[in-house]
Amino acid sequence: MKFLKYVLAPLLALSLVLGLSTPVMAGELPAGWPQAPEIAEETGILMDADTGQVLYDKGMDEIRYPASTTKVMTALLILENIEDVNTQVTLTDVILPDLEPGNSSINGQVGEVLTVEQCLYAIMLASANEICTQMAVQVAGSVDNFVAMMNQRAAQLGCKNTHFVNANGLPDPNHYSTAHDLAIILAEAVKNENFCKVAGAATYTIPATNKTFQPRNLENHNALLTEGDFQYEGAIAGKTGHTEAAKNTLVTAATRDDMTLVCVVMRSDGDHRFTDTVALFDYGFDNFHKVPLYWTGTEPVTYVDLPNDAPTDCLMASDTDSEDGTKRTRSYSYRGVTLSSVQKDLPLEVETIEPLLFAKPALHQIGGLDLVFPIMMLVLALVSLAFLILTVRGVLDFRRKKNKKKKKKKKSAA
Repeated sequence: MKFLKYVLAPLLALSLVLGLSTPVMAGELPAGWPQAPEIAEETGILMDADTGQVLYDKGMDEIRYPASTTKVMTALLILENIEDVNTQVTLTDVILPDLEPGNSSINGQVGEVLTVEQCLYAIMLASANEICTQMAVQVAGSVDNFVAMMNQRAAQLGCKNTHFVNANGLPDPNHYSTAHDLAIILAEAVKNENFCKVAGAATYTIPATNKTFQPRNLENHNALLTEGDFQYEGAIAGKTGHTEAAKNTLVTAATRDDMTLVCVVMRSDGDHRFTDTVALFDYGFDNFHKVPLYWTGTEPVTYVDLPNDAPTDCLMASDTDSEDGTKRTRSYSYRGVTLSSVQKDLPLEVETIEPLLFAKPALHQIGGLDLVFPIMMLVLALVSLAFLILTVRGVLDFRRKKNKKKKKKKKSAA
């Protein structure tokens, strides 16, 4: 039995080592993922704007009313379809229904002339509903055409639970989105420098026009972008929203170092949308760092965000080829949970291992199964060697103890 003790001990150690590679079941959070703060909103998300990786999720795919956060898509389409922001826009009677009491507006007047730039600030800072409607007509010829563009663009970006029926977010049962989809839209919008210039401004003044004698002073309603208790270092753009049905909503983007995060919270009361957005941004920036991933060549194919205390050998990669053999998808996972996937056309270039070696955060930069298998074999070889050494040592210890007993018996007999 004692001999078995010496032999089984290393076997048990070997089984424990191999057991560490057991995959995490789908839907589980990776082990060791930092503890996120509690938020008061019904749904929310924290997402990397560059990669789309989700760092925090609370009902992110549940459908809710977006209210005026709709205007992020409106502003994005305006910037994508009108190159010259100094282009003049004449307000027409299409604005009249949006000038009803209680609607957000700059009190535009039929026949008033504004520039596209002024209209953008009116939309993103003053949340002017009538200007959204006018710009929809300016871009697409009619509101219906513009709404079709909004839905088409949302689909192109990968939004799966979004449907627009107007350009300003006024309540309608068929006008809806999710925290995830709104994050995707804002992530695309902040790639546009002009969007960030407008949506990140604290204030803006529209000078007197052909219909007004006084300038209009506009202020951003997003408290993370203005001086005050909630002002957030690194906040670059955002949009508030509010209707009775939607309650308070907020979409915001912030950048620190090489990481841009997008936060969306929906159906909030009071100032929770600001305090919870700040808490989620702090959670993201304080607990995660961006890691480059390589496949072929010396340039990263993508990036992933990992916990700051993640071990250097925590990433795994697996390849899947398409049925027609023309494409290969490489998935990168952290403790059994896929964080990112990259697709390349076949045949591939010669895969390069050089950039994988300690260039940045070391073995995060694995090259896929072509590198993982050799590493696994090396680990198994080392474990096997350790097992052999422990086994031999166990046998020797057993014999040594047995010999000692024999000597004691001989002495006793003498």
